Amino acid sequence: MKYLTLFIICMGLISPHVFAKKVALLISGYGNETQGKISYDLEELAQTYLVLHNHNLELDIVTPKGGEVVVKTNKDNLAYIQKFKGLALHKLQNTHSAKQAIQQSYDALFIVGGDGAMFDLPFDPSTQTFINQFIEQQSPIAAVCHGPAALVNLKFPDGRYFVAGKKVNSFTQIEEQAFNAELLDKFPFSLEEKLIERGATFVKNSPMMPYISVDGTLITAQNPMSVAKAAEALLLKLGISPKQRTPFKDEATFELITQAKSNGAAVISIELGKDKTRYDLNYLGLYAFYAYRLAQTQDQKRQELTLKAEIANIFKHPKLSESLINAYLEQQLIKEAEQAYQVFKLDFPSDKSIALLENKINSYK
Repeated sequence: MKYLTLFIICMGLISPHVFAKKVALLISGYGNETQGKISYDLEELAQTYLVLHNHNLELDIVTPKGGEVVVKTNKDNLAYIQKFKGLALHKLQNTHSAKQAIQQSYDALFIVGGDGAMFDLPFDPSTQTFINQFIEQQSPIAAVCHGPAALVNLKFPDGRYFVAGKKVNSFTQIEEQAFNAELLDKFPFSLEEKLIERGATFVKNSPMMPYISVDGTLITAQNPMSVAKAAEALLLKLGISPKQRTPFKDEATFELITQAKSNGAAVISIELGKDKTRYDLNYLGLYAFYAYRLAQTQDQKRQELTLKAEIANIFKHPKLSESLINAYLEQQLIKEAEQAYQVFKLDFPSDKSIALLENKINSYK
């Protein structure tokens, strides 16, 4: 008993961080202040970092060449971005290089997305060697959004591609065409097409909707809305039960849209009526503007039109309302288009599109 007591006392003197698992967060080092958005995705990194940090993991930020990376300020109004910068800004000012990281011991790897991941992560030799260590050790790897680009060139000793035969997810080609049209000619390859070419079974959700695929030790996620859940999936692979947490606003917004797809569009107004502060209305409006246009089948278009109409009653914006009227006309729903047009005139009486929309509706009569 004396030795047990002494052991417990000694254990109390040892910091719990001695036993903390260690995770490498790999981000692109591509891009600078003059190259616009072509870099790592700060929001994805911040959400990942905060989820893992909340479980007392030791976290290193790794880039191909190491050193300082660009840190965007356009989302500084978000509380979680400020919290992340308070914890990790110094790490972004001096990231570990892939060569340095190869010498370290990590329990898992999380590859953050952002357009920059397409340009350096798949081609930098040290970065590829670093990722390959996790494959050889069969350690968990998570890659989100454009992050799976880092995996497309990795092979086993027998020449098989690492992703071959695996269920894999990433930012989809439809999403690229909708949100990255100006970059498509600059990208070295199409991510979805390259993964399929390498033998992966590509799985996905509708555009903009969250989706996570888990195949053995590999976790892949479709878009920024999937990032926090991908971090929690990585925790499970490390034998750690994720703690209860308040979802990030963009995450909660798309969870709400998922509910509305299953339970009816009215769910959106009901939940916003309870607590609008939980959600990001800009993301809600963004979804409503694009989702109908990106729908692939007539049934999907009808569902997205119902959601668009519900959201347009909440998120007032002339472009969204105009797109609602045009969608009604495309579906030959003339009465609904006329009603939406009357609302448009009341909400935006000085908008230059009023006469154009009226003429367009009349042409369908």
